[in-house]
Amino acid sequence: MAEAVGEQTVLLLLRLLPSETVEAVLQCLPSEEAGRLRARLQTVTAQASPQELDDALTQFFDLMRIAERYPAFSPSAGGASSPPLASPPSSADTASSNDPVQQLRSIPPAQLARAIQNESVAAIAVILSALEPAVAGQVLARLPASLRPEVAVRLTKIGVPNPIMLRHLVRVVTDKCRQMADLPTPPTPEEMIAQLADMIRALPRAERMPVVRKMETIDPDLAAKVLERLTRIEDLTKIPDRQLQGLLTKLDMKTLATALKNAPEAVQAKISANLSSRARQVLQEEIEFLGDVPRSRIQEAQAKILAVVVKAEEAGEIVLED
Repeated sequence: MAEAVGEQTVLLLLRLLPSETVEAVLQCLPSEEAGRLRARLQTVTAQASPQELDDALTQFFDLMRIAERYPAFSPSAGGASSPPLASPPSSADTASSNDPVQQLRSIPPAQLARAIQNESVAAIAVILSALEPAVAGQVLARLPASLRPEVAVRLTKIGVPNPIMLRHLVRVVTDKCRQMADLPTPPTPEEMIAQLADMIRALPRAERMPVVRKMETIDPDLAAKVLERLTRIEDLTKIPDRQLQGLLTKLDMKTLATALKNAPEAVQAKISANLSSRARQVLQEEIEFLGDVPRSRIQEAQAKILAVVVKAEEAGEIVLED
């Protein structure tokens, strides 16, 4: 037990228990280890701080959760003698390549994040604690946003990870990474929404909104995100010229210039052809004045323009051609 969670942690926890319970626990340990703990329990008189007790309990319950998750790799199950992850290489780096922690550190952050994102917060914290801070940060950034705060807090409570627990856990994770290496990378939520929007855009325009409205009754948030992607800046080329001319009078020239920055040439040509010569000159000057524009600002401006397009379409002021 001392070897499993750290002797100092064991001492802190044992001092919380009644003497008869402490003796029952010690009798389950090898005699030499039990004797050493008895001696230390008799000599240590200082009271542990609340923070030290909290940290000890956190480590203990983390270990219990990890042992329950990976029973085959717990010390009591003989995990210490489990076979290595890979056959020993013939190079001079054999010793380091058989070290599971070194294997863990060689895994790309994206692949590692994918493998551990569904594990317990305790296990994720232990894994990240074995990495260099910069690499751990890259892995943390790739975990679900809702999970990051819990993992970050737990990282401050694990102390020095027990070597045996760490090795067992690392073996499981590196093996999982190997098994997942040949699987296609699942799309991100944003990519899935974009793909869904592409599918709905493939329908005739008259059939798109009924699908979105039905989605709103099931998942309003998803429907809103899909709706944002149904109309795109390229759709401006599908608006008849006379209708587009009326629409352009409602648009702010600076916003339009930002939205057209790096837009397809066909879109810029369509807009330019439907402006007066004076308005066309002002627009061109605004675009040149902008210089380099962050992608986020361009997307924000396009969203404003497209919101006007969608509103005008719903009001029957314009009809986009398929």
